This record gives sequence, structure tokens and C-alpha cells, in this order.
Amino acid sequence: MAGMTAANLVTKALGYVRDALLVAVFGAGALADAYYAAFRLVNVFRRTAGEGALNAVFIPRLEKEKLAGPAAAQAFFSSAWTVVFALSAALAACGILFREQFTLLTAWGFRGDREQFALTALLAAVLMPHLLFVNVSALFTAALNSARRFFLPGLAPAAFSLSVVALLLAFRAGLLPALDPRGMIIAVAAVASASGLIQAALLLPALFREGYRLKFSNPFSGLSAAPALLAAAPAAVTLAQDQVSLLINTLYASFLPAGAITAIYNSARLVQFPVSLFAAAAAAVSLPELAGRSAAGDMAGFRARLKDAMAASWLIMLPAAAGIAVTALPVCRALFEHGRFSPQDSLVTADALFWLAAGLPAYGFNKVAASSLYALGRPKAPLAIVSGQLALNALLCLAFMGSMGAGGLMLATSLSSWAAALAFLAELNRRAGFSPLADLPLLRPALAAAASALAALLLREALAPYGPLAVTAAAVPAAVAVYFLLLKLLRVEELRLVTGGRF
Repeated sequence: MAGMTAANLVTKALGYVRDALLVAVFGAGALADAYYAAFRLVNVFRRTAGEGALNAVFIPRLEKEKLAGPAAAQAFFSSAWTVVFALSAALAACGILFREQFTLLTAWGFRGDREQFALTALLAAVLMPHLLFVNVSALFTAALNSARRFFLPGLAPAAFSLSVVALLLAFRAGLLPALDPRGMIIAVAAVASASGLIQAALLLPALFREGYRLKFSNPFSGLSAAPALLAAAPAAVTLAQDQVSLLINTLYASFLPAGAITAIYNSARLVQFPVSLFAAAAAAVSLPELAGRSAAGDMAGFRARLKDAMAASWLIMLPAAAGIAVTALPVCRALFEHGRFSPQDSLVTADALFWLAAGLPAYGFNKVAASSLYALGRPKAPLAIVSGQLALNALLCLAFMGSMGAGGLMLATSLSSWAAALAFLAELNRRAGFSPLADLPLLRPALAAAASALAALLLREALAPYGPLAVTAAAVPAAVAVYFLLLKLLRVEELRLVTGGRF
């Protein structure tokens, strides 16, 4: 998992630079809200139509075809390439042609402001080609992950951040022709859209080295990927539940004052750091092995790998939740409070971040659990659990948004995620004999996480006069050090899963 974690770390760091620059240039107002609402729509399509289906079905099926030889693997890859390219191109075209109808899914509340709604729809259309490029990249990534190649696929998405950062820096330096703010945000969307092509191109050499070629084939004959990928629609929704939840939140936020959508986006991005760096990485790295052990009927090996993946997720998500809750405001101020991003914007974002962080351990469990159940060939339970979670999230959003604003929307997401986690754990207990009480180190990491949060709190108060950057620079690494030191002193054996045995 180290290679994927390192690549994700670089990608996420560049992503935060991108996000900080964007709100510094545009603030947390109507323009940023329009961009993030449009981007949320594309992200949901990407995760459901591309990454979700591929991760759920393509890797387990490719593992089986590889057992039959390189020719069978290439035939299945060609079939999948044909299906992914055709469906993604069709979806992108529909997104452009019916951009206003699609925009209602993420920004219904903008209907009262025709100019705001029209801009959001235009940005969605500009971003739609990105869907084709990143779905193709997702196919390449899945094939490389199946070959146990994780670093480059994890690093390639950095092309998006680097492209947008370069454009924003050029704007700030006056190196490009002068544009009004509306023109600038459209240019950002265009560059973001084109960056997906760069991402796909970066993966091609590695894909070719693994023996795959880009050949179109009849997806409905022979080793067909079409039935498998089409059958993966429920799996795609399940594995993309975080993006669908955020789509629901964004839809509700479009009825709140300007800046709410931007606050939701930025708080979710901060929470996604530990989720994608560790929990999603653990799920992605574990999936090929879980699928292989399930296909071979090795349930003892399956349970052992599942236990390790769940333990690794728990050991990271728990202290991350505690640390983020304590340092939410100084972190938001240090990262975002520059340029046109105001102190009030920081308060709104920190409030959303605080409530969203409460669900971090649940997000980690859900990522690993969903992948594990699909590796077992049990797609119905994850779909039912996630469908219930999304419905609960929508109801709780409606209940909390009036009194708590953006923070209430994120609280709804955390509560619904915990409900889903309990259901997932019960299903894993039934299907694989996994019990969190017996198989996870619960108490000692919880004590270590509480101590690390206390250390962060004390440093936050002591260093407050020196500004948010000083607080963040001192409190975050100190909390991490306290946590891992206590895990070592408390002899938590599973520590090796996140340190590789080097601590």
C-alpha cells in the first residue's frame, strides 16, 4: 500500500494548493459555488459510470481472465475499453446537450437566479469532456492495479491539479490576456476538462508495458465486458456513495446563502485526505487480493486480508477524526484564508469540516466493506445499505439545514454513514465471520487518539496568538507523533499495517 499512499499524498497536496488558489482568486461566493456545483455533477458521473463500475467488476473479472492467459486478458480488456469509451462519450455528449436538466441535479436552488443557473450549466458543459478522459484513465488504472502497479496510477490525477494551478498562477501574474471573473472561471473549467487527457496519456506507456493494447472490439461477443459492466451499475452507485451523498448536500446547499457549496466542497476535500490516502488506498490495494482469494475459495485468507484492511483503516481514520475536529478552524484559516477568502468563509468551512469529520471512521469501514462484499460476489447487500444511507442522508439534510446551515448538511452525512457502517459490519459478520469487537483493536487506539487530540488542543490554545499557520504546523505533526508513540507503547500489533513495520 506504500506506493499508492505516497502517490496519493503527492496528488492530495497538489489538490489543496489548487483549491487554496482557486478560492483566493474567486473567494467563496457565487462564481466558486457555480464551479463546484458543476464539478460535483461531473464527479458523480465519473465515480458511478467509470471508477465505481470498473473497481467493482473489472478487476475481479480480469483476475479470472488472466488465469486463462494473456490472450484472454487482452480480449476482456479490449471489450472493456470499447464499452467504457462508448458509454463515456455518450454520457459526456448528453451532459453537454442537456446541461440545464443535469444542472438541476446539483443546483436546483439556483433556479431563482437565471444568471447563476446559466453559468453553472455552462461550466457543467465545459467540464463534460473531462468525464470521457478520466473514465478511460480509470480503466487504465484498474488494469494497472490488477498488475499490482499502484504508484503511477495514484500519481496521474495530479495532472488535473498542476494544470489548474498553472492557469491560476498565470492569471495572478498577469501572463494571460485580461478576463473578467466570469471568463476566468470558464477558463479554469476548460483547463480542468482538458487535464483528463493528460492523465490518460501518462498511463499509456505503463499500460503497454503490461501487454495491453487499445483495440476496439465487439463488446457483446466472446469475452464480453458489456454484461459485466452494465451489471455493475448497482455496484457503481454503492462504491460512489460518498460522491452521491455530497451531490445531495450540494443540492440542498444551493438553497443556502452564497458560499455554502464552496464550504461543503472544501470541507469534504479536507476529509478526503485521510480517506483517499489510507482508507480508499487500503480498499483499492486489497481488492485484487480479496477477489483472488474469493475466486480460489480461500476464505481463511480472505478473512485475514479483510481484517488487516479494516484494522489499517481504523488506526488512521479514528485519530484523523479527532485531530480534524480539534484543529478545523486553524487548518481552514491556514489553507484557505487568503486573497478573497474571508474570515467568515473560514468559519463556515470549519463548521462543516467539524461535523463531517465525525463520520471519518465510518467512511473508512464502508470503503473496505463494500469492496469486500463485491469481491465475495454479494452485490445486493451493499446496494441496499447504501440506498438506505442516501435516503437517510437526504432526510437528515432537510432536518438540519435550516438551523445549522452547511454544518447541518455535513452532520447528516456523518450520521447516515455511521448507520451504514453498522449495517456493513453486520453483513460482513454474517458473510465472512468478521467481528469488529473480536478482530479490531478498538480501545487502545481510541485512548491514543484521545491523547493526540488533547495534545493538539493544548497547542492550539497556546499558539493561537501566533496565527493559524503556526497552530497547524505545530499541532498536526505533534498530534500524529503522540498518537503513533502511544500505539507503540501500548503494543498495538496492527501498527505494522500502516507503518510497514518500520516503527
